[in-house]
Amino acid sequence: MMKHENHIRTIYTKDKGWFWFGLTVVIQILCIVVSYLVINISL
Repeated sequence: MMKHENHIRTIYTKDKGWFWFGLTVVIQILCIVVSYLVINISL
């Protein structure tokens, strides 16, 4: 029973890691897009 519970917990933390990874990637893409637009508008 405990083994099963630990397995669920590891899966949960792994999903959380993927969530934060995806979030940081999305933020980086947004920053790149915003800076690209700012440069194009200012030129």
